[in-house]
Amino acid sequence: MHDRRDQPQRVRRVDRLSAVTTALLAVVALGSCGKSDPSSQNLPSRAEGAKVNAGQKASTAAFCDFHKADDSGPVLQLPEVGEYKVTSKPGSWTWLNVWATWCKPCVDEMPKLATWQQKLEAGGKKIDLEFISVDETDDQVAAYQKAHHDPPHTARITDQKAKETWFKQLGLDAGAPIPLHIFVSPTGHVRCARAGSVREQDLAAIELLLTE
Repeated sequence: MHDRRDQPQRVRRVDRLSAVTTALLAVVALGSCGKSDPSSQNLPSRAEGAKVNAGQKASTAAFCDFHKADDSGPVLQLPEVGEYKVTSKPGSWTWLNVWATWCKPCVDEMPKLATWQQKLEAGGKKIDLEFISVDETDDQVAAYQKAHHDPPHTARITDQKAKETWFKQLGLDAGAPIPLHIFVSPTGHVRCARAGSVREQDLAAIELLLTE
């Protein structure tokens, strides 16, 4: 028979475990928007990415969830994106950013992406930065652009069901959280796809990717 005097201690232990679990879930969610398959929360790149935080050499394999060091990856195929078209240009790298007006991490990192593009081009690495929204309507995008100074030109995926199929074609989980970062080689092949926001130390990995 259990001593009832032990019950308060057991309750406190359960409460502490619940608090720890809640904190871990909050860390996982930080820096991304949307729901994803639970298995995608333990992608190898996220574990490897900690090495970059520890001051080790930047790694494209650590930065990307899907990565190819050559053109053996899929040719970029875009879903229907409405009036504003997005294409990868022969002879130039293309950086696609998948975002939404309601995704705060997406919006917060946009100025950083523009700055990084300028730095890369100043270093002789030509790359076109394009944006694709997953908002449900054009009105949502139009309202955002009206409310913000110098908003980016953006395409919008018109069929939300096509979004999941496209994510899988990129080598990601169908429910991968945005923002997404997709890097397409000058020949039109997907070299890297990453789910989640970029960090300051990730610029080194992107520079390395463009030299592969």
